[in-house]
Amino acid sequence: MIKDSPIVEDTRRVRRKISEKFNHDIGRYIAYLQSEAALRQAKKATQQSNDDRNLITDTENHEQTGKETRAD
Repeated sequence: MIKDSPIVEDTRRVRRKISEKFNHDIGRYIAYLQSEAALRQAKKATQQSNDDRNLITDTENHEQTGKETRAD
């Protein structure tokens, strides 16, 4: 029999640890992943909204002063 590589052993160890964390309930694990994805998406949308507001403000400042205000 072929001995498993350290990478395979480590992957199985991590998989067991995750399974134990969610009491071996795949539904709980999927719900957790979905909630984390929703949080990341909301954070990304908030960041995009902030970036858009900054761009509008910078454009308005440029129009008023004739100078660039950001060094992007």
